[in-house]
Amino acid sequence: MIEKEKFSYLPVSEGNHLVNTKNERSQRHGMDNDDDYYNEVNSQDEIVATYHVWHHMSIYPPQNTDSGWKKFDLENNEIASGKRK
Repeated sequence: MIEKEKFSYLPVSEGNHLVNTKNERSQRHGMDNDDDYYNEVNSQDEIVATYHVWHHMSIYPPQNTDSGWKKFDLENNEIASGKRK
């Protein structure tokens, strides 16, 4: 189970928690990419939504950064998104 405080910027419903399902790390084409995937699970241990959280940073100047998240329903439709804090 993931600590809720660490991901306070994600709209996890009260009483639910996050479970990490996949981490991807890569460095190519001058980019350092971190992509993490989570399931939002309710108190009955049922998956109610999924999340993709990313942090992509240019290795070379100027060091541009792209960080954010997307929330998906169980049919893989995007239902929320935002910037990662």
